[in-house]
Amino acid sequence: MAEYDLTPRIAPNLDRHLVFPLLEFLQERQLYNDNHILKAKIDLLNNTNMVDYAMDIHKTLYQTEDVPQDMIERRADVVARLKSLEDAAAPLVSFLQNASAVQELKADKHYNLQLLNDKYQVLF
Repeated sequence: MAEYDLTPRIAPNLDRHLVFPLLEFLQERQLYNDNHILKAKIDLLNNTNMVDYAMDIHKTLYQTEDVPQDMIERRADVVARLKSLEDAAAPLVSFLQNASAVQELKADKHYNLQLLNDKYQVLF
């Protein structure tokens, strides 16, 4: 059955978000060795922010609780970036959670930007 699998031929031309479900499918069907699929998943996740998932796959693949130091450092970077993005988006999120404030918006884009900037300190 694996000789008819087109995944190795089409995967290089697909976005990684499209390849991941294919790997999940192949793992469920057990067309390939499970370790090969897990290694492919780790390779696919290397340059993403899904570090925790990559760490879990690494633990499963090598049957250990230890993970490489570069994954730990990458996780710290990802968490720090997430925190900074949450802080930057906090004014807009709090505005959107306030139903009465959202009702103040009008169809005029410039008015809305000025309102958000002046009254709610949402900067664009």
